Amino acid sequence: MSLRSKHLTLIGAAGAAALTVGALASPALANGAASASYTCSTPLGDAKPSAVYDVASAPSTLAVGQPLATTATFTLDAATTGLATGTLGWSKFKGTITTKPTASRAGLSLTIPKTALGGAGESTDAHATGSTLAGSAVTNSFTFVLGNIGKVSLTGYDSSGKEVGTVEFPNSDGSFGACTNDAGTATLMDAATPVTAKIVKDTTTTKEKASYAAKAKTAKGTATVKSRFGTIPTGKVSFTLKKGSQTIKTIKGSLNKKGVATATFKGVKAKGKYSITGKYAGSASLKGSSGKASFTVS
Repeated sequence: MSLRSKHLTLIGAAGAAALTVGALASPALANGAASASYTCSTPLGDAKPSAVYDVASAPSTLAVGQPLATTATFTLDAATTGLATGTLGWSKFKGTITTKPTASRAGLSLTIPKTALGGAGESTDAHATGSTLAGSAVTNSFTFVLGNIGKVSLTGYDSSGKEVGTVEFPNSDGSFGACTNDAGTATLMDAATPVTAKIVKDTTTTKEKASYAAKAKTAKGTATVKSRFGTIPTGKVSFTLKKGSQTIKTIKGSLNKKGVATATFKGVKAKGKYSITGKYAGSASLKGSSGKASFTVS
């Protein structure tokens, strides 16, 4: 493997990402702590990071995706520290860790500030802050459990403070895989008790826009639906066109991956004031909401 800068960057992703990897996989909730060890595969051998998490007290009820303040201390083993400093020429690094919550696993969103790497034969302790995220499905009893790590993005700096490059782990060509939890999963504990909570639907807001094309005699409604804690809304929005208090027509539009739906009403030509109301019915994990916008045909 050539050690040109591009490849060094990739190796750094593996090595350094491995460090952060632990942070992503096992946050502790409810005024407690959890620890876990990880194995991260790289072309230059396995990295062995470990992590300890501390999470704010968890209430008995949480909305889907609701964050809990989290701090994490993860230790980058001496071999991985040596890879980052020796092979990559890194002196410091910073990064982010992101794991989306699922129906059975909690998620994590952490930021690692600039951290100095240890010297020869030394490990590295890095401290991160962010959130542990509630599960993605409504359930009466959700136990906060984390498994393998999601996405890690790291930026390295040399001894002069110059940025070496930013990498993502796992990387796009598949040469660096995910970091796995050595125990399979890590349950977040409050002393000897697993942290659990009732997960309920998250609230949403619907912002409606209305536009009118006089030449085509068409009206268009655009609804943007957002949840409070970031779950992407799915399903359909019902658009209702009214002239004054009289309902003209209702059309349904599907939400795209950005939570936006549209509907076009044809043959709108009578003069007067109109309104379009967009109503999102909700989903298995999100509550419904609606928005209204007006336009005038003159």
